[in-house]
Amino acid sequence: MKDLFEGLMIQGRVVYAFILRDMRTRFGRSRLGYFWAIFEPLSGIFALALVFSVIDRGSPINVDILLFFFTGIIPWQLFSRGVSLMSNVIESSAPLLTYPQIKVVDVIIARLILEFSTTMVVSALYLLVLYFFGIFERLENILMSITVLILCILLGAGFGLVGAVIKLYLPSYSSFQALIVRVLFFISGAFFVADTLPTQVREVLWYNPVLHLIEWERSAFFYGFESQFYDPFYPILWILCLGFLGLAGERATRAKLRQLGI
Repeated sequence: MKDLFEGLMIQGRVVYAFILRDMRTRFGRSRLGYFWAIFEPLSGIFALALVFSVIDRGSPINVDILLFFFTGIIPWQLFSRGVSLMSNVIESSAPLLTYPQIKVVDVIIARLILEFSTTMVVSALYLLVLYFFGIFERLENILMSITVLILCILLGAGFGLVGAVIKLYLPSYSSFQALIVRVLFFISGAFFVADTLPTQVREVLWYNPVLHLIEWERSAFFYGFESQFYDPFYPILWILCLGFLGLAGERATRAKLRQLGI
């Protein structure tokens, strides 16, 4: 038990060190870096709200358009950032693995904690502003909402980690992965709800786990809205499978990294 505790303490210090390193890399030492960290996740919300206002379209459900897009864009960005953060995690971490205390999983945990924490701070500030203007009052189930957001970034991380393994053997896969992510944006519910789609379209899109998570997030966030589309176990199954494949693949590629001299 003592050895286990000491091991966890060492891993905790390693993860904390990586979080500090990633903060300096991402935000820099200027206020501009922190401003961009706040503005970037919200830019998609404002852009979509502007487009819908120009074409005189309202929210598909009976909520303010700024809240509707918030519950679509934030889960989507957690997923896409999870993909992006994991896409190069194996190659970028390889030089550090000469130190016995450091493992790729430490880098993975640090990146996900920093990204999720940043998104939560930005989301809280955004909702606070909307509350001040009387647009937002409260959400229905805060614990469920946060849980779904965690699942979003884990799904993206699993997808990105599997991609990172594939890219070691097939470098051109990165272009294919980028295409998949772009297509997923348009079919994952960021600017629509699944229940308003034709039955045949819903049957096809049912296989998209990101759409399940966004529908689930809106059901947890809004009073009076309960999607009939999502199945909570379906995206969780994807997360477990992708996580297993990604971590197993990372372990299997260590010899490949040595061959490449990385």
